[in-house]
Amino acid sequence: MSSPSRNQLWNPSCGIRFSPRSKTPPLYPILDVPRFLHATNLNVRNTPQPVNHGSEDFGDDEQFELDAAEWFDQQDTLTTTAQPAQGVQNPQELQEPWNVTEKTSDPPPETKDNEETEKEVPPPLTSLDYNISNDLFQAARKIKEGNTGSFWSHTMYKCVQDDGSVQKVEVDYCTSKNTMEDVCKKYFLDEKVLGFDLEWMAFANRSAGPRENVSLIQIASPSRIALFHVARFIDDDFIGPTFRKMMEDDSVSKVGVNIQGDCTRLKTFLGVETKGIFELSHLYKLVKYSKEDKLNLINRKVVAMAIQVKDCLRLPMYKGPSVRTSNWMNNLNASQISYAYAGIQLYYVLEEERQKLDPCPPRPEFAEKRLDIKVAEVVNIDEDANIDLSSSETEDAPESVVEATTPQKAITVPKPKTPLKERDSRVIAADIKLALYRSQKNNKLSVSPSALRTYYIWHTNDDLAPESIAKLLREPPLKTNTVVTYILDAIAFQKLPFSKERLRSEVLSFLSSNAFLQKKYKALMQDAQDTN
Repeated sequence: MSSPSRNQLWNPSCGIRFSPRSKTPPLYPILDVPRFLHATNLNVRNTPQPVNHGSEDFGDDEQFELDAAEWFDQQDTLTTTAQPAQGVQNPQELQEPWNVTEKTSDPPPETKDNEETEKEVPPPLTSLDYNISNDLFQAARKIKEGNTGSFWSHTMYKCVQDDGSVQKVEVDYCTSKNTMEDVCKKYFLDEKVLGFDLEWMAFANRSAGPRENVSLIQIASPSRIALFHVARFIDDDFIGPTFRKMMEDDSVSKVGVNIQGDCTRLKTFLGVETKGIFELSHLYKLVKYSKEDKLNLINRKVVAMAIQVKDCLRLPMYKGPSVRTSNWMNNLNASQISYAYAGIQLYYVLEEERQKLDPCPPRPEFAEKRLDIKVAEVVNIDEDANIDLSSSETEDAPESVVEATTPQKAITVPKPKTPLKERDSRVIAADIKLALYRSQKNNKLSVSPSALRTYYIWHTNDDLAPESIAKLLREPPLKTNTVVTYILDAIAFQKLPFSKERLRSEVLSFLSSNAFLQKKYKALMQDAQDTN
């Protein structure tokens, strides 16, 4: 019997149909109910599963697993294709190849409209050795979102060595406790921040074992990803002592999204009590809404990983159905190894953005403490402080002196909340210069106040190099590269005066291995080299 035509009135599958069948898929996402509801048993493939909302639930620590909001966000693109894995290093025990389908004739990827591609957005760089390749980043942004090559991937990150060689992010795939132990001890034991993610079978419940409930464990450092495929462990002894030590050490931050539920599951089925649990959503909201002056929106509710990646890493994350609803008993493919590494990069991008805020709020507490997120408190300057403002600043920028003589609205400077003796006089002097400069510019600045403060400390004190300023500004010290970037931003974008000799010897020397920053400050570097 021939199949019914598209516009036939009678359709065997749905009865009488008065409108032609749509050629396009529905705009609403398809909700995968088993992803966030626990079924009573692990049954046959296509049989409807009854759902138990009683004793089978995991408890208060995992109540957000029942929240469908993230899943709606992750399911809005169901027709995209995963990128092939690159730089994957398999231990000797790996018996089966990666399940990656290779296409022989892909159509050329669609590109965005010309108007959008003309606006080149810089990649999110950090002080880490491993940063996203500018070429790969810009190429992905030019491809229409949803097509192959448009997604964020760990394969875009690389480290440029001193000799010019390029080191990519390595991936270790482990299917036994012994290999898990070797990888943790060799590559991750000394890390202070680890990306962490957990995957499990969609229909797993309490009565199922660890292989179904903790199918895949991912941890990541800036240079490496480790995949512990528990579902394929041959023996029933799953956890190595080094992995347990790292997870139970509260001096090691484990970062991720919805991470507290993952850690509860790890404790329930493998007996690992994780400490140092850091929810990225808390840091994301703190940074985002502090910048937007919407402090009332800062709370402990979870923000989907895909939203954070798109906003902070500036590329969409692959959200196809195979990622979170996979059969984790099978071999992995490239799209299934992104979450832990996305977490580690998100943490460093957000943390460095937090440190740039002025005033700088404290880092959110570990999630297991269940404390509110603290916002920044303004540290004011004492108007009676006896500060020596004599410097070469007025000689280098006479036009600023003229502007300063223009009648300005009086600056109200309240008494400090903390004793002045706790703050270095050089920092206080820089704050006063910063306040004066902001009033002259009517608070219209091209750089952050933190950058200007750092510049004034460096410019006024000939004996302070970036390394010393990093220790002066904060304990623990800032990254030296952060101080260098602050100084260069202030000079380049605010057109502030500087000593060419000091800039060459103390600041520009840090840019030798960073090709992107060299391009960003190319004009300034050329100016500093000019001895005339």
